[in-house]
Amino acid sequence: MKCRIQIQQKQATLDVKRLILFRNCQLVEAHGRSGQTYYLVFHKKRYINTVKVNQLNPDSFIAKAIMYGLIVTSPHHAIDTLVNQQTFSCIPLKKMLQSMSKKLDQLDQIIIITYFDQFISQEKIINLFIECFRQHRRDGQLQHAFQVLSTLKNYQPDNQFAHDMLVSLTFQGYQVHEREMFAFNPLDLDTLESIYQSDSRILERSILATVQLLKKFSNHYWQLFLSTLDPFPPSIRAATLYEMYLQQPKLINHQPFSDQLLMYVDSKRYLKILLEKDFSHQVNIKAFMSHLTQVEQNTHLTIFTKHQDQFIKRIDSFPCEEKEVVTRMIVESALKYKPIEDILSWLDKFDTPFYFTKHLELIKELKENPDSQAQLADIYQYFNHFAGAIDCLKWEIELHPNNETLYKKLISLLKQNGQVEEAEAYQEQIIHQIKYS
Repeated sequence: MKCRIQIQQKQATLDVKRLILFRNCQLVEAHGRSGQTYYLVFHKKRYINTVKVNQLNPDSFIAKAIMYGLIVTSPHHAIDTLVNQQTFSCIPLKKMLQSMSKKLDQLDQIIIITYFDQFISQEKIINLFIECFRQHRRDGQLQHAFQVLSTLKNYQPDNQFAHDMLVSLTFQGYQVHEREMFAFNPLDLDTLESIYQSDSRILERSILATVQLLKKFSNHYWQLFLSTLDPFPPSIRAATLYEMYLQQPKLINHQPFSDQLLMYVDSKRYLKILLEKDFSHQVNIKAFMSHLTQVEQNTHLTIFTKHQDQFIKRIDSFPCEEKEVVTRMIVESALKYKPIEDILSWLDKFDTPFYFTKHLELIKELKENPDSQAQLADIYQYFNHFAGAIDCLKWEIELHPNNETLYKKLISLLKQNGQVEEAEAYQEQIIHQIKYS
């Protein structure tokens, strides 16, 4: 997954690596071409700024977010929600602070500033909290003042000023309004889920459900996850599910996850998943045949080379006709590159013989016989191995240069194989042959 940032008049495309959810902040970590690390900073899903971090301060907000936050890796539909087809401006921090002061209340501004304590001194940020607290207290807004103190204590747990004020009689009985800020360290999943459900926070729910599913599959979190995934197009669903599978392959053991994943992934990934040794579900015959038809020849060869036994197991329950069709697809691709002996040896492992096997045995018998190349060409053509058939016919023409039937067969095959110029050359040759014979 990619995103674009703009620094002054220049644009850069970054590789998105992961999304970190911590308190009201969403951090999209992305890497530049030379490995530089950038963080796109969002507050309550509203973009704030992008910063480049050379060496992360272990006491910074970003470091704490990585340590205590909820993290999903790219690609993921939550990340797509934030960065899809947008260009994000990277502006100097001073300009950012000036623009914020016109749009947000004072505490929200300070909370956002804490996200950038990699670059702004924590002492300055603490002073902003204290100044904000005193302003609210002077105005008699004790609930707001309490909220500022609680947020400061949450930001810097050992802050003595916040501690002393909060234990004073003035603020006894007050309660924080934004519980979300205080549910990450220690992590309180029940509180977060309750908040995300009541506020229709789809992005946050998707992250929470993903994190929990990667730890342990449960129907509760699966349904929560699906409700966030369903609105997205199939390509995003496929990418998200496949990334989760790569992170936690054991998810495939759960039928609901397996069904969704196989419904959306492309044909190559579909077959790769099904042919893993640990795959234990019933195979949909129609889907399997369709995907096997759509993949390139290299995938068939990979199956023949690396997954012979798994392929046999997966199609074991297929009716004989379908079993023969899918096996022949693999054989036709293997025949172009693999020894006929290897193919026949593999077919011996099946519990039922195939009709086409006798033709393969005939190939083994005829392939070194110079007098049977025309017959061999017919068999190769039967298996759609046009290159092999063409070579056989050329060899046969060398032995029988006046055989018009051989020329016609060769010309037809060359055209089918896209070798039009060579077909025309042989056409000229046969005309010349007839004219002067």
